[in-house]
Amino acid sequence: MISKPNNWQDIKESGGDFPRLTPGGYVAIIRKVTDVADKSFLEIEYDIAEGEKKGIAVNSYERFGNWSYKFRVYYTQKSLGFFKHFISAVEKTNPNFTFDFNNINCLVNRGVGIIVGIRQYYGQDGTLKEAPDVQNYCTASEVREDNLPSSPKVRPPREGTAPVQMATTNSFGDVDTDGDLPF
Repeated sequence: MISKPNNWQDIKESGGDFPRLTPGGYVAIIRKVTDVADKSFLEIEYDIAEGEKKGIAVNSYERFGNWSYKFRVYYTQKSLGFFKHFISAVEKTNPNFTFDFNNINCLVNRGVGIIVGIRQYYGQDGTLKEAPDVQNYCTASEVREDNLPSSPKVRPPREGTAPVQMATTNSFGDVDTDGDLPF
């Protein structure tokens, strides 16, 4: 059984839209770094450090209870050039900073410019959905000067993925769809 909260009348309803990053450049601050060694990537948790969206990740965490602002930087042999590009952007954004390969946590509380686009995917209900997608890195100065090295893009769903087919049979038996609804 659910107990009614004492302050029920004071609780504000929530739902609907919530703030999201829109395509463009942002000055980000790295909040946490996790090495996923078996898959050769660093998972970077970040927040926005400047501008209208400053603090969006903390606000989202306080509202929903999970940190959803993350991106991956792979360090496989094939992706070392892109990994170096990320490290270079962090080093150039933070004067007198040099990445320490023996201490990935040296990245925590460091700034970096990020370019955010849109990633499309199919939801469990089969509809096409969109989410912010960190697509490139640059310096904080390049973001501030609106001199991004690449433009944000819309990435379509991965090849081979398709909308989930929803069941179309009625398992409820005969339902009176012509009658009046009780509300």
